[in-house]
Amino acid sequence: MKIFIANFEVKPMNISFNISKALSQLDLCYENGADTIVFPKGFLFGAESGILKNTEWVKNEYNKNIDTIFEKAAELGINVICDIATDTDLKSTFFDGTKISMTDKCTINDMNIFCANNSNILFKNMKKLAKENDVIIVNWLEKTVAGQKDLWIKAMSTASKIYGTVFVLNTAGIGYTSHPDFFAAMCGVITSNEIIVATDYRSVRNCENCFEIDKDERTVTVKDTNDYMALTQFDVFYNQNPLIPTNVNIKRYCLDLFDMQSASLANRLKNIDCKKVVLNLSGGLDSTLALLVCVNAFDMLGIDKSGIHTVTMPGFGTSETTKGLAYDLCKGLELSIQLIDIKKSCTEALLSIDHDSVTPDVTFENVQARMRTLNALNLANRINALMIGTGDLSEEALGFSTYGGDHLSSYNVNCCVSKSVIRTMLKYIVQEDLFKNAKQAVYDVINIPVSPELVPHGGKILQKTEEILAPYKLIDFYIYCLTVTKIPPQDIVNKAYFVFERQFTREYITEKLKLFYKKFSVGQFKRSCAPECADITHVSLLGNKTYYPSDASVDIFLQQLQ
Repeated sequence: MKIFIANFEVKPMNISFNISKALSQLDLCYENGADTIVFPKGFLFGAESGILKNTEWVKNEYNKNIDTIFEKAAELGINVICDIATDTDLKSTFFDGTKISMTDKCTINDMNIFCANNSNILFKNMKKLAKENDVIIVNWLEKTVAGQKDLWIKAMSTASKIYGTVFVLNTAGIGYTSHPDFFAAMCGVITSNEIIVATDYRSVRNCENCFEIDKDERTVTVKDTNDYMALTQFDVFYNQNPLIPTNVNIKRYCLDLFDMQSASLANRLKNIDCKKVVLNLSGGLDSTLALLVCVNAFDMLGIDKSGIHTVTMPGFGTSETTKGLAYDLCKGLELSIQLIDIKKSCTEALLSIDHDSVTPDVTFENVQARMRTLNALNLANRINALMIGTGDLSEEALGFSTYGGDHLSSYNVNCCVSKSVIRTMLKYIVQEDLFKNAKQAVYDVINIPVSPELVPHGGKILQKTEEILAPYKLIDFYIYCLTVTKIPPQDIVNKAYFVFERQFTREYITEKLKLFYKKFSVGQFKRSCAPECADITHVSLLGNKTYYPSDASVDIFLQQLQ
């Protein structure tokens, strides 16, 4: 059996474009002498159909184009494994040139084939499926988060070593929608002897398509596992950086997360035919990571980096340190940077509402954030660009952003990544050749204190966020306990006291936890209308994914801490 993996870029909900690409894959399959072609699930939609799901006319349009593929495959003598639209969902289909079988199972060249278009079904029933089938086709349309592909591949490799089963992977990815669910591609084969699977954006685009699969003698070569589903789950473990799973290599996790951030932006730019972005570069952690994501995404797409428009907008509290770092980053990445001094426009805005333009209150601070966003959005409009948001998960949890200011963007690349994880990621990302000339500037960013820089300071960093709120490692620990383990508030205090090896007193931990709960509750209205983004980590507070009342009382938490 010679199998061809149909790997091509699609456009969400553009069936005419996607069918033309699919038909060209049949020609490539024929030219390579393959007898079977595998398409990823949802390849004609490039997305979940959402509001159009279960719509009769959409189903008919989908299947009409699938029939076109079957007709051409019959002419070329090629077996087709793909999906077909039913009244409820997309279902696996096998076409052998004369007969269409809507089933998860088929037989090709005396080999038993199973189509796994759902990860839960595969891993919950792995022993039975691996024993009964020579080949398992993995062509699902699954929401993917960072680190998950490694666990899936590890579980499949284990089964292949035990039962001799061959896994053929062709999952959704390139060009698929990037909001809110991210569909990451895996292309290749897993046998008992080797793993030939592309999983990152660049390698998937250039992966090997054609594989010869023989029916080998099935022998048990390693000890069987009791629970394949457990192999695919992230380890729950309390430590000082719990938002990085402990059962995935930390470097691979960080680079996978970075690749997914970049790929989601690349998909968005390609799908809306946009070749420019605008980024407000502060010289801090978040905007630094966002800048590297933009550079990587443009490199993925082969777009000229001149389309990355960086802007630095010093205000009343901007320090010489961060301003200098913004310039150093752009110099290292060979990017130009535009300076827009917002102090005059902010003063005018304050005076227009009868503010004295001097008192450093919340209005004084927020007008600067809003002015930066206003300028960035206006610039994006003028040059037909996407304005990139930089707010991270830690800030999302606390509502630590200005509503109508840095809360807004056209597309946010950081919102599922915490401050502690960003610090960890940057150390690995700057080792990549693409960023070698910006390495020192990135290290300098990592080593300065986090600050909103919104009040006058005499050129120095006066405001330090971790002194105002709490150390971010503690905030991120609270996020983990709230969203993953969901333990009671008093248990969080106890866990934090021991995990951080008594760096903080119980009283301090309790005080900061109360503050966390208060800010989490009052900040929900910002999460409920956050900008579009890709949900790419196992911990998320996106308003469209995690419901919490915007007018909820914090009392339920505080009572537990009395």
